[in-house]
Amino acid sequence: MKFVFRNYNSATSGNDGFTLIELVVVMGIFIVVIMISAGAFEKITSHSAQQIKSADSNIQGIIGLEIMRSDLEHAGYGLPYVLDFVPAYDDSEVADNYLAKGINPADFNDKNITAAVDANKVPKAVQSAKASGSAAASYELDRDYLVIKSTFAGMNSVAKKWSYIEGTGATSTIKLWGSADDFVENDEVIVLNARTKALIGTSAKFSFTIPNVASSYAIDAVFQPPSVTDNYLIYGIRTVTSTSTVLKFPYNRVDYYVKRPSTDSNISTRCAPNTGLLYKAVYTGGGVTSYPLLDCIADMQVIYSLDTNEDGGVDLHGNEDVLSLLSAEQIRKQLKEIRVYVLAHDGQKDNNFNYPTSLVTVGEFGLGRVYDLTTLFPTSSTEWKKFRWKVYSLVVVPKNI
Repeated sequence: MKFVFRNYNSATSGNDGFTLIELVVVMGIFIVVIMISAGAFEKITSHSAQQIKSADSNIQGIIGLEIMRSDLEHAGYGLPYVLDFVPAYDDSEVADNYLAKGINPADFNDKNITAAVDANKVPKAVQSAKASGSAAASYELDRDYLVIKSTFAGMNSVAKKWSYIEGTGATSTIKLWGSADDFVENDEVIVLNARTKALIGTSAKFSFTIPNVASSYAIDAVFQPPSVTDNYLIYGIRTVTSTSTVLKFPYNRVDYYVKRPSTDSNISTRCAPNTGLLYKAVYTGGGVTSYPLLDCIADMQVIYSLDTNEDGGVDLHGNEDVLSLLSAEQIRKQLKEIRVYVLAHDGQKDNNFNYPTSLVTVGEFGLGRVYDLTTLFPTSSTEWKKFRWKVYSLVVVPKNI
């Protein structure tokens, strides 16, 4: 190895260079600077990733909960107030524990209504229950399950349409708005008496499908107003296709629930163990399709505000089962507010963060529950501290019940 030494006796010497000691010192300084920069870069990258995941969580939360808000605001839209028959249909035919562990969706079918004051079992706009039983794991027990019924709840444009029938008898026609809101061929609809909100039809035929334009939207005889004093409203349910089954109930139904997918690849890798997805299950005929709305969910709780003496003010807050013994009419008169609380974590795991407590209140008014985050993790694990837990609160005044 050859070293070049400085000649300090000549200011003009061309042999100027660095000593070995100087090189070692400079290299040491560079190494220190690089190590410091690497640590800072790692922290910046980690913080940036956390912020990105946090923003992603917030966007999901806004979109997912706004979908739920819209369904809750329209709960009861297009539902009949009166039935001339006792329902024998099953709006849900899925098995116990299929959607959410500890829940049987069939419990919310109209034919299972137990309210003593409602012999004809008119459909309820909102119902809920909590998960129970041995099928549910400890972290799934007492999660709430929310059911909403309305014509609006369908995932299709037809469910957002309405109109009324003009004329009487065989001359009856459907009012057309002259816009995209008009019913078109193959739209399936139900008909309500505008004054009584009674469902027009029978247990065997409570809907009809819009025929083609050439027939001037001819209306089935059973749905034709008998006199000029009878005003009939039409609400859209779905579009009938070649594969559609017979419509089994005169409305649309959606269920909201939390569940961990059976396949880990179907949930984000950033989610804490045993957290799940908030799903919206949409019923079509007797089948059901579930749509994920929000991930990394630990719990959901529902609280209702009621005016039990019907004087205009709220005098009772109740948990998920407070509506179970009320009739559809009592719910319409007494339900003033629906509150939904969803416990999730914001962003991804952060080893530099410590959440202060394992006990999180999901609810208010002394209702809901205190959720223990340790149930999500293996015994003695403190991994729950590494997540930023957050309770989303949704307060809705139902407008259509």
